[in-house]
Amino acid sequence: MYQVIDDQDDEDLAAPRQFSILPFLIGAFLAGLVFFAVWLMSPGQQTTPGQTVGSPASRAAYLTALSEPDPAFRRARLLDYEREYPDTDRSHAITSQLDVINSAELTDWEALVQAVYDDRMPLDIKRTALADYEQRWNGRLMGGRGEELEELRLLLEDAKAADSLPDRSLEAGESPISDTIPADVLAGAPPRMAVTFPIPEPEPAPPPPVVVKKDVIVQPSVRRNQSPNYPRSAKRRKIGAIVVVAMDIDEKGRVDSVDTIEIEAERYAKDFRRAAERAAKRTRFYPKTINGEPVPARGVRKRYIFRSE
Repeated sequence: MYQVIDDQDDEDLAAPRQFSILPFLIGAFLAGLVFFAVWLMSPGQQTTPGQTVGSPASRAAYLTALSEPDPAFRRARLLDYEREYPDTDRSHAITSQLDVINSAELTDWEALVQAVYDDRMPLDIKRTALADYEQRWNGRLMGGRGEELEELRLLLEDAKAADSLPDRSLEAGESPISDTIPADVLAGAPPRMAVTFPIPEPEPAPPPPVVVKKDVIVQPSVRRNQSPNYPRSAKRRKIGAIVVVAMDIDEKGRVDSVDTIEIEAERYAKDFRRAAERAAKRTRFYPKTINGEPVPARGVRKRYIFRSE
């Protein structure tokens, strides 16, 4: 038998299939979406020991703090960010920004203290200076001078009470004594007694009182705060505590020594005390100054609150 092989017609010949790049584009787009989702959900990668590249949430919080136009609110947000993200890689930038803000605040504070203690300045100007400082720096915010502002306010209230005393000076008017009476004759005396009782010479005026200038004392304030690490065992069991420490601060604003003077905790008192003292030693202060000169400060108290929520 013979097998017949027919020649193929032109219509039977299949045209070669054309190459398309569309599937590759779709695959690359999907791969990009997956990569972006993984990057967005990533908590960060280690850059140096103890520091982490911020997550999207931390970056958003950092940008929010930088966008705050008011310096007092910007400082409070930066301190809150530093406490919320202690291992951020932006710590050097945050420290530099806080130094600039705190330097401006310290200049305004020294001007306010000098105005309040200036005896020659009117009380209204002193109260206006206090209100302007409080409006600009808001002592109730984190890093503010709430207690020191309250002391200055009480000082001005005492000065206001002293100025409110009634005026006991004599009213100006014409004297009923005639101008023809000699200066060495007692007015109203009989003629025979006028020369017997001469008017005594006035006593010399006492010397003016010596004004003692008061020293301008500025107590230390927090320059860079360090939040304590919550003990793991206590945090896991939702146990809170309050620790009060007393610090000795040198003239450079560094903590020389720390002593725990009060602690309230159901358990893990030793762990809470260690965490509070460690945080206090790492905190930096603007030193105490007397007339602008930095001096050591002893027994400066600071309270740390550990909340279990």
